[in-house]
Amino acid sequence: MANPYLTDYSAGLANEPQASTRAEAGAQAFSSAWAHWDAGQMQVGDPSPVVGPVRYLGHWPELLADLALLGRVWVESEQPGLRLAQRQQLSGLRVLGMLGYLDTPKYQVRVLLDRCHALSASDDEQGLVIEDAEGQRLMRVQLERGAHPLPLRLLLSGLGAHDRRLVPAPSEQVEPRVAALEHHPVHRLQRDCQALEAEPGCAELTFPGATRPELDFLDLAELSGRLSLNPLRWKRASARSDDPAIAVDPSLVPCALETLVDQVHPLVLSTGSDAWVSRSIQQFYGHAYVDGQLLLRGDHARLELDVRAIDSAWVVGDGRSEGRRQDWVGGDGRSLRLYDEDGRALAIIASAAEPDGETGGRWRRDEARLWTTLMNALTS
Repeated sequence: MANPYLTDYSAGLANEPQASTRAEAGAQAFSSAWAHWDAGQMQVGDPSPVVGPVRYLGHWPELLADLALLGRVWVESEQPGLRLAQRQQLSGLRVLGMLGYLDTPKYQVRVLLDRCHALSASDDEQGLVIEDAEGQRLMRVQLERGAHPLPLRLLLSGLGAHDRRLVPAPSEQVEPRVAALEHHPVHRLQRDCQALEAEPGCAELTFPGATRPELDFLDLAELSGRLSLNPLRWKRASARSDDPAIAVDPSLVPCALETLVDQVHPLVLSTGSDAWVSRSIQQFYGHAYVDGQLLLRGDHARLELDVRAIDSAWVVGDGRSEGRRQDWVGGDGRSLRLYDEDGRALAIIASAAEPDGETGGRWRRDEARLWTTLMNALTS
């Protein structure tokens, strides 16, 4: 737990000015539809963060490490058009440069700390919220239903964050007035990602006996809104026979996802917010389509996708098990990438079919065929 005796820099400061919170059009109706369909379960999009007095205390590495005290929790991230809540454990979050990271065999997180400003308790004090400088929510941690609230209460008490927004001490780095290229946020992100690749013990997203691609710089930049869609890069890659990309009809995406859910097909799902990006292996078994909103449900994840927010969809990669993203045996390495009208990546979806131990690590035929058939149908 964070040291309660760290210097409190906010003594004597007046309350911070009120900040407005974002209210996306249709979000309330969306959450209501979800709550009706999944009554009694954890509801995403619940109370907004508390905006009020502020306390300057600690640093992000300690605060992120404290999240391990909460055990298994619901982690919610969202961007306009997509919201994901997943049940995960956040033990092991570390910081390298301005990049927070967590790598486990089936769950990866990247935290862009230059976008993170404050930590606060949710209105019901059943969770924590990370906000940006304008008070908008970047991610939310919510206790599981029936979980004992004592660890969270102790954490909030130790941080003094029951009724105040906690702002970690700012970085001591002094940026030049005219920033050189190496000081640009995108370049810093690329540098931190490259440094992270060399970190010992940095796990890749895997199933036993198979290797999956990790969250690389380009995926992270697109999912966090720092880079927009650039089809020219894919055209050049296709010309070199490396990761060909084919634009597909966005209206077919809901049908494809519903088919995968009907078969409980395991998926590698990458998405996030401006500062919290995750890649995880999930299995959904229920779906509903309500007023243009696709709702997917699994034991460990809830996904809300506004189909109308999808401006373009692409199938990227080669169907063969070769190349940079096809380094696992016998699998179809193509991914389905969804983008909004601004060219921001909403989600990157790939197959996570589990290898069959009885066939020496090869993929189960039915699961491999399902993903391949759907990708072929989308691109035909």
